[in-house]
Amino acid sequence: MSEEIKDEKKQPSPEEAMQAIQSSIANAFNLGLQQQPKEGADTIADIVSAIQETIYGQLKQAYGDVPEDFIKANAEFFVQVAAMGYIVPRVCAFDEDFQKRLFKLIETRVLETQKAAQEKAGEEKGKIITEDKKIIL
Repeated sequence: MSEEIKDEKKQPSPEEAMQAIQSSIANAFNLGLQQQPKEGADTIADIVSAIQETIYGQLKQAYGDVPEDFIKANAEFFVQVAAMGYIVPRVCAFDEDFQKRLFKLIETRVLETQKAAQEKAGEEKGKIITEDKKIIL
């Protein structure tokens, strides 16, 4: 029974998971929004590089000892969201409906990606890996 309780604590409810996704997306977007170029010295590439360093460092600290590919893939996604936070307000006027729709589309994309990854993992679980080993001379 105590093991079941521990397992339940590890897995967030669907509502909690969605709130975490929404919060992470908003945080990344706001990070980009808060970036300010220095007196013409920073290009968009400089801004994105700074965002990338920040996000990578935060994810590395939060997740600790996980595969580097996991950190990089997540960092790449959040850097893209943060870059939008930097770019969008500089190229178009604020529109609350647009902002809500944009965030909803990003959330939908995250859920689609997670679902596809789960399906792929399920398919691979049932496969027996057979691979011809060849020696290259």
